[in-house]
Amino acid sequence: MSHLATRLHLIWVLTWLKFLPRTRRESAKLFWIFAEPAGQLAVLIVIFTYIGRSPAYGTSMALFLMTGIVMLNFFSVGSQMIMRSMLQTSNRVRLSPIGLFHDALASTIFKTITAMGYTLVLLIGIAAVQNISIIPEHPLRVLEAFVTCGLLGLGVGLLRGYATRYLPIVERIYATLTRGMIFISGIFYAPSFLPPQVRDMLVYNPVLHVVELYRLGVYDQYPSIVYDETYLRLFILFTIALGTTLIWRNRASFTE
Repeated sequence: MSHLATRLHLIWVLTWLKFLPRTRRESAKLFWIFAEPAGQLAVLIVIFTYIGRSPAYGTSMALFLMTGIVMLNFFSVGSQMIMRSMLQTSNRVRLSPIGLFHDALASTIFKTITAMGYTLVLLIGIAAVQNISIIPEHPLRVLEAFVTCGLLGLGVGLLRGYATRYLPIVERIYATLTRGMIFISGIFYAPSFLPPQVRDMLVYNPVLHVVELYRLGVYDQYPSIVYDETYLRLFILFTIALGTTLIWRNRASFTE
């Protein structure tokens, strides 16, 4: 138990260090951690709200877009952070007794906290501008969506880290294919309202399921016939298991 407590404490310290400035130039780091992504996503929401006008569900296009863009951004940035964390493992191992996956777990917690933070900022902004309620109908579902998205980013990030080290062509293919994620993740539309032949192709995208889960928490009686809890959990379990196995088998290369 003491060994487990030590590991958990180390992960928490690594998480906390990500919020702290390392130099005087980063004195406002804690502010920008939340303000920068909130500002970037706010610009996208304003642009797409003006283009889209009416939401696929609900009364606010800005709120509907936010429920999708936030989850996609969380997954994309989170998986990239995990990938970089694994590729930089050797530098940390030399300096302190940090385990192979400690920083990846700390990065997951860090991105989950920051994603929830800038989402709250966006919600407050939408409420102030449009004078609508931003209180989720099912808060536990919203929390589940953020945790699930963090774990999804962890699994994919581990695989991306391995691919970048040993199969760079795979990482390049992934980067190319995922540039269109914003169009296939249910950001602008409710997937359940699409034609069956289109819907049946999109359901293989795990990010779409995370977006649906988040909307199930935000809206009351959100109509989703595509959300598959079993598929999403199995996908996360598979990617984390495969990623940790591949990296652990080649741990000497990652820590040398």
